[in-house]
Amino acid sequence: MPVDLAASAKTPPATDDEDERDSFINQSIRRHLSVPRLFASEVRSVFGWTDVGPEEDDDPTSPKLSKPPSDTLTEHQSRVPRLPVPDLHETAKTYLNSLASLLTADEFDLAEEEVNELLKPTIGPVLQKELEARAADPAHASWLENWWDDSYLCSRDSIAINVNYFFAFEDDPVPENMVQVGRAASLLHGALCAYQKIKTEKLEMDFERKNPLCMSQISRVFAATRVPQLNEDKIITYTSTEPTGADKVSETSDFVHMDPQHVVVLCESKFYSFDAVGEDFEPKSIEELERLLAACIAKSEATGPAIPVELCTTMNRDKWADLRQRMILISEVNRATLEAIQSAVIVVVLEPLAPDSDEELSRLLLHGSGVNRWFDKHNLIVCRNGRAGINFEHAVGDGSTTLRFADEIYQHSVEYGRPLELVAQNVGEGAAARKVKLVEHVWLINKEVENILRDAYEDFKAEILGTETSVLGFKQFGGAFIKTVAGMSPDAFVQVAMQLAYYKNFGRNDATYEAASTRTFFHGRTEVVRSATNEVKAFCESCNASALTHRNAGQKHPTQLRLLREAVKAHTDYMKKAKQGNGVDRHLLGLRMIYEENRERFKFPLPSIFKGSGYRKSSHWNLSTSHCGSPSLVSFGFGPVVGDGFGIGYMIKNNCIAFNITSNFHNRSTPSDIMACLLEGALVHLKSIVLSDPERVSRRQTHGMSFSHPTTHTDELLVQWLRSGKRFSRKPAADSVKDSRDTVNAAAGSPQRKSA
Repeated sequence: MPVDLAASAKTPPATDDEDERDSFINQSIRRHLSVPRLFASEVRSVFGWTDVGPEEDDDPTSPKLSKPPSDTLTEHQSRVPRLPVPDLHETAKTYLNSLASLLTADEFDLAEEEVNELLKPTIGPVLQKELEARAADPAHASWLENWWDDSYLCSRDSIAINVNYFFAFEDDPVPENMVQVGRAASLLHGALCAYQKIKTEKLEMDFERKNPLCMSQISRVFAATRVPQLNEDKIITYTSTEPTGADKVSETSDFVHMDPQHVVVLCESKFYSFDAVGEDFEPKSIEELERLLAACIAKSEATGPAIPVELCTTMNRDKWADLRQRMILISEVNRATLEAIQSAVIVVVLEPLAPDSDEELSRLLLHGSGVNRWFDKHNLIVCRNGRAGINFEHAVGDGSTTLRFADEIYQHSVEYGRPLELVAQNVGEGAAARKVKLVEHVWLINKEVENILRDAYEDFKAEILGTETSVLGFKQFGGAFIKTVAGMSPDAFVQVAMQLAYYKNFGRNDATYEAASTRTFFHGRTEVVRSATNEVKAFCESCNASALTHRNAGQKHPTQLRLLREAVKAHTDYMKKAKQGNGVDRHLLGLRMIYEENRERFKFPLPSIFKGSGYRKSSHWNLSTSHCGSPSLVSFGFGPVVGDGFGIGYMIKNNCIAFNITSNFHNRSTPSDIMACLLEGALVHLKSIVLSDPERVSRRQTHGMSFSHPTTHTDELLVQWLRSGKRFSRKPAADSVKDSRDTVNAAAGSPQRKSA
């Protein structure tokens, strides 16, 4: 059956002028192929550009990705320091400071007593000493790693929405390339090239401002899977090159000694696979991948509907583990199908729907309808109209690692994009006669399993209906304005805006989680930045209590501006501490786990800090936030982590900020659409505060005569100017154009051209 390639494919503006049409396409290609250069100064959270203000940014225009010529993966890893254990008294101080904006006076007094109890020589220091001994033990890659893995793998909730996250790619800059089969092939080819780099050890190492970043997670980007088990899942990585050096002691993943060459394609709940790489992991050509993917679609359309067995990955993890064992007992065919999926380099999903909006795309990538997804692995999802993204299983790694590969995959697809005409020639009826090696994987299930899957569909349907998603594309300004005009950390500025929006909705600030990467340490994952600081609370209250330009006697700057700067600085300082491994939450988790695992050896009960209302309230994440900025993405998101909270994924680009906001639909106090409206207003409010700076006002250049409105004091000058015979020019002088362009380039962080 021929594949309808033209469905929903986008085309360039209609024109009879071939030169104009070619110019449109060539300009689009050049614009996006130049992304690695032009966006070297783009606001990419991975390498820390958004975490600090301009005074602390060493060189925002230089790429942060590099690799010394002789630096192998093992050598690179040997240079990454071990994760430190924070000082106990510093953690206690930071913890109490983080509670002050969340608790009543009585609650805070009680929390202070609990902290003092922890600091008693016979309690906290004893736990601290044990934790420091664990950190120094070479048998552990990191004192935190096993416990942090457990936080993902022991959770029994469905991982779809609750754990997994997604990246939504920008559209191809050439609309004609937005063809499902062609775009899926070029994106897949990009992923296979990245896989080849990893397998042949040609991957560039990651650095953040000259600091090497731990690369331990890269082995689980491809050919890895989460496997359900009772009580605790496990991660399996399929590779013949197992970890070396200090990486060998990590217990995060089990290993199967093989190097997969195949990918699995999910199309209308049917599973197909084909070998996608050959010797030396060389990817098959894009043309051949197109033919293979088109064959999957044609074969799927030629057969009847399939039972959506993949719904099993949306289930409670214990129920899915039990179902998995039942299916294996029914037939070895099911075991073989499971093994083919688990060991695949990646799962490619050919989505039959064609989302028209970013909001629809976000919903499809986060959860879809539950069918046509395998949530236990990374899914490269390409829709019928060419829109695409990736749903990532979170236990195997964090966004700071996967974002780098998403960038590479997208840039590769842009460089090798294929228009409708070429794709049609390649996979048309004549070309379809060429035989392709395609394996269809089947399931043998009984009525009992079918009923379980039907219940799973109803359960996940309720979860989908209970999840509200809103997308805010804020275009009034972006990171360039925040960094160059406001002179502040873009990430901290946006975090304060989110706090103000939340405050406007509820009249208070609640516990807020921002993920900070700790990959500057060996096997580091993340630490929490507690964004709801005292300084943020004071700023939010001032926005209701005083006029925008109000200032107290003797103060040079308006109150709101002063408090905004203090709030931004407080957040920036906390971010620095967290990225240095000196946060609060991972340290407290470590102290508690030391006690829980050695309870019988200690002569004191569990410290009351872990049972107190302050600890519970300050770790009930009403705002769970994360920043993954990239020019390759249009959106990034995940589900809320508590029933009365929001999940906010955001990306700060030079001239815009994108937010994906999720919440629980059943809790009407947290509608995501209202949060989006308030957030937009909060960002505008913050810009107004920045513009109210008296020093900035005094630096503004006065407009030229031709742009002045004639008033009483300019009438005479205007008459004299008109009598001189000059007239208003539609085109400003060349120097003026150059000056204005240089100003725009400087604000956007773009390199200025040297004049001849």
